[in-house]
Amino acid sequence: MDGFKHRAGEKIDALHDAAVVAASNSKVRLESVYQQTTDAILKIRELFNDIWHHELVTEGRARAVEWGREAAKRIREGAPPLSPVVLYQELVTLLKDRVWRRSMIIFACGAVLGGSTGLVIGLRTATRGPSGPHARALQTQADQSVILVEDAVSHGAGSGEVLVRVQAFSVSATDRSVLRGRASALRSLVTRSHVTVGRGFAGVVLDVGQGVTDFEMGDEVWGCLSEWSGGAASELLVVRSSRISKRPRTLGADSAASLPWAGTLALIALDALRIAPDTCKGKRVLVAGAASGEGCALIQLLGGWGARTSAAAPRHSRNTLRDLGAQDFIELESQNEHLAACWLVVEQHASRTGPWDACVACAGAPPNSPPYNTLLKATAPRRAALELRPRALVTDRLPSPLWAVFTVSFYSLRVLRWFTGHGWHCDWLESRHRLSDGLDTLRHLVEGGQLSPVLDKVYFPQDFEAALAHACSDEAVGTTVIRFP
Repeated sequence: MDGFKHRAGEKIDALHDAAVVAASNSKVRLESVYQQTTDAILKIRELFNDIWHHELVTEGRARAVEWGREAAKRIREGAPPLSPVVLYQELVTLLKDRVWRRSMIIFACGAVLGGSTGLVIGLRTATRGPSGPHARALQTQADQSVILVEDAVSHGAGSGEVLVRVQAFSVSATDRSVLRGRASALRSLVTRSHVTVGRGFAGVVLDVGQGVTDFEMGDEVWGCLSEWSGGAASELLVVRSSRISKRPRTLGADSAASLPWAGTLALIALDALRIAPDTCKGKRVLVAGAASGEGCALIQLLGGWGARTSAAAPRHSRNTLRDLGAQDFIELESQNEHLAACWLVVEQHASRTGPWDACVACAGAPPNSPPYNTLLKATAPRRAALELRPRALVTDRLPSPLWAVFTVSFYSLRVLRWFTGHGWHCDWLESRHRLSDGLDTLRHLVEGGQLSPVLDKVYFPQDFEAALAHACSDEAVGTTVIRFP
């Protein structure tokens, strides 16, 4: 036992000695680093003092002060601050005795060689393709044409984002307005994506970013993107998790893609009209352009809630709209042939059956302004007339000075929101019905049997022009969808 204590004491003493030696070495090294740092700072200070008090620098500072005084004097007199000729003469006077011609030539050659090298490196870096998974996408060009790109690059899901494999997306009259410039100014501040078409979409989650807990890989989802936030016409789409929701299990990809944009637009209209299931019964509502996707959704919801709906649409959509719940049908002639008489037919129907409590003009309505004073009841509030047809945003009409002010204010607000912990995203620009909560409400309506998608035709991406032309024509009934094969 005594021998064990003796050996343990020897080991403890050895460890103590080693610790003392290590501490001494660390102190010596720390003092050495401190001394070296102090010497370097002193040398830098001496070098700066030598340069600052150099004859050339001293004279240059004096001449700069003289130039400043002369410029201020010329400004007070209303003359240009300093002419190029005077500046050249001053430089010649300052440098002619101290800078050799050979030194100037070497400096110029070095500047040219360095600038050329930097330009080449910059061009090579700029032309290098971005890394990331490749997918098919419909990208908008500078001339507002749309082409199918087979190898578009999609970046991975970031914090709060979800990577979705888009199976199908919808096209509507809003896409045509986007190609004509709608929301292009605001979109340039929010996103740099070349994909601008495709509003509603349905797909499968491939990856989730940090902080996303509501979704996981393999979930079948749907969502919609407004005109200012890009488009869904990409096979791989990175979107914030707040912009999607799980879609009804009873719907396939094509049917599911036809409903998010039209359905949320119908919810926005009902919210603006302040029409709810408990206040809707007995009201007479006119839906002009009822053959559009949002018109079909409005007919179903209003009919299911007890309202008496009048659908104004072309003749071939009569049976479909009556099956959806329209009590009255007003036949509209072709908009291209009888543009002036379109609303006259609606006025004549109102004179026979009486005015309506509310009127909604959807995308399929005649393009001229409806005569609301003859269509609505005299007691109807101002909000009873609602336009759902795509129109130019306020930001699209701002002149350059006001646009500059708006841009500064917009980015300042985003920075302020980021500093206060709200994030860099722009979900605050969006209607709440197009975020996850509104999409969940839409899903519950579908699962409850109150709403069903009205799918018109399905196209492939290479037939985008034909799909858009059909979606904007009088022949469309419901929503046109493009599917990725």
